[in-house]
Amino acid sequence: MYLRDEVAISYVAGAILLSFPLLGVVWGTWGFFWTVLILLAVFLVGLRKGLLIASALTLIGFIVPLVSIGLPALSQVSFVPLAGLLGVFGWQRWPVRVTFFWSAALASILGVIPALLFAGQGIDPKSVTEIINSMVQQYQASGLLAVMQQQGITEMQLRQLMQEGIQFYLLILPGFVALSALLEYAFAFYFFKRWLNPKERIPFTHWRLPWYAVWGAVLGIAFYLLGDQYSWMTLRALGINLMVIYGAVTLILGIAVYSYLLQSPKIPRFLKWILIVASLVYFFFSVSSIILFGLFDLVFNFRRLPEES
Repeated sequence: MYLRDEVAISYVAGAILLSFPLLGVVWGTWGFFWTVLILLAVFLVGLRKGLLIASALTLIGFIVPLVSIGLPALSQVSFVPLAGLLGVFGWQRWPVRVTFFWSAALASILGVIPALLFAGQGIDPKSVTEIINSMVQQYQASGLLAVMQQQGITEMQLRQLMQEGIQFYLLILPGFVALSALLEYAFAFYFFKRWLNPKERIPFTHWRLPWYAVWGAVLGIAFYLLGDQYSWMTLRALGINLMVIYGAVTLILGIAVYSYLLQSPKIPRFLKWILIVASLVYFFFSVSSIILFGLFDLVFNFRRLPEES
């Protein structure tokens, strides 16, 4: 790449940081790719111009829509790109696993803030009733309600199940929003890492987080048990959402461990086929086992991968 190309890209990245937050609110284009583009701009400016300049441009870009539009902009802006600043800071000082873990954790927290505000407000009873009425009408139109009534499920019981389903959805909504923010950040981080150092690609079978990442899962279980024991709904909800997040993360890590074992020459081929067939036959048990593999690999390092320095 020519020097003038690098300079041009740096200017474009700086323009993205200054203008995209406001344009995203005005045009209503905030989403996965919008957030990823801003994150890539944060990484690019941070590594070429320095953390201070990247922080200044990013903060100015996020302040502009808040000043020009006001508080309503908070419900449309994604704060996930701000975690890219921690990524830039860690890239120059920490190992890749450590940098990714802490910056991705910050991205999840920043991404879930709007969802926490929404979940805290809840849905007013009138809106819940309208949603349930609409769903019951769909069941009636499709004939499913008549089938369920033949099986002994009354309309009142169906409405109660829908009510509980909506409440459970609100309960776990922050966890899925955090996973969405984590996915956005992980995609931008991986893409930029590949673009920056294409020869230093980490194979999927070697993906791993720092060992102390396991404490998040431990806290999730502890929060859930304490909240359930003492009827602390906030603590219980925090525990459930942490377990949802770690369930998805450790599933990916578990698949990496499982793939590593299947590629190992020390395991006979017929045993590998048995493992594959058993995984397909006992799918749900296999998924649970893979999640546990990913969780305990954080501590025991089944693959004996060297720690980064």
